Amino acid sequence: MYYPGHIQKAKRQIQENIKSVDAVVELLDARIPLTSRAYEAEKLFHNKQRIVVLNKSDLADPQITHLWKQYFSSQGTGVIEASLVNSDARQFIIREVVPLVKSRFFEKRFMVVGMPNVGKSTFINRLKGKKSLAAGNRPGITRGVQWINVSQQIAVLDTPGILYTNLHSAHITTKLLAVGSLPYEQFDPMDAFERVLDLIVGRYGRESLFEYAGTSFENSEDLIDKFCRKRNFLARQGQYDTTRGAHTFLRDVASGKAGRFSFEDPDTFYQADPV
Repeated sequence: MYYPGHIQKAKRQIQENIKSVDAVVELLDARIPLTSRAYEAEKLFHNKQRIVVLNKSDLADPQITHLWKQYFSSQGTGVIEASLVNSDARQFIIREVVPLVKSRFFEKRFMVVGMPNVGKSTFINRLKGKKSLAAGNRPGITRGVQWINVSQQIAVLDTPGILYTNLHSAHITTKLLAVGSLPYEQFDPMDAFERVLDLIVGRYGRESLFEYAGTSFENSEDLIDKFCRKRNFLARQGQYDTTRGAHTFLRDVASGKAGRFSFEDPDTFYQADPV
C-alpha cells in the first residue's frame, strides 16, 4: 500500500520540532474529518493545543459539517470551517487561527499538519506568496519541514503530509479514495469505482447521483455503461472504456462535481461498516 519511506522521516521531524511551537493546526478534509486525521496524533503531538480546520467544507454536506464542529468543540478543540482554496492565506491565519492560539509570549508559533490532498500544500503556497512547493493531488508532495514568517509575531511551521502507516481497513481506504487522498491508479478501476459508489449510495441513495450522471441507474454495471455511453468513452472495437469512466467518476467525486457528500459523521464513525 502507498506509504513512502520519507513519511517515517517526516514523523521524526514533527517530533523533533513539536517543542518549538505553541499549537498544532490540523487541516482535515471536512468530508472525512477523523479518517483524514491519520498521523498517530496522540503520540506525535503530545499535549499541545490542537486547532482543527475543516477544509473543503464547500464540498461537504453542510449539515454533517455542523455536527463535526459540535463534536470537536465538545472535546475542547478549537475548530474552524473553511474553504482554503478561495481564502487569503495570510488573512486566514491572522483572523481565524491566531486568536485561538494560546501562548505565553507575544510571538505565536504553530505547526500546520495534514494528510495528502487536504489542501495543505496549496494553502502554504499562498501563505508564502509564491509557488515554491509542488502542490497537487498526489500523496507525499511536500517532503521537508520549513518555517514561514507570516509577520514579526507569527511563525508557521510547515510539515510533510503523512498517510496511514498501514491501510488495514477497506472502509478507510474507500473513504480516502472518495476524497482523492489515495492515487486511484494503484487500484483496480472497477473495484474502486464500485466501492466509492456503494459508499455514496449507502449514505445518500442512488437518487443523489441521478442529476450528476444525467440518468437513473439500477446498479454499478448499469451506471458505468450509461456513464461511458453519455460521455462517449469508447475503447477498441466499440467497447466502453470503463477504466476511463471509473477514473472520471472518482475524480468528479473527489472534486465535488458529483455532489456535496460527507462520508462519515460523529454518530456512526466508530460503528462497524461492511464497505
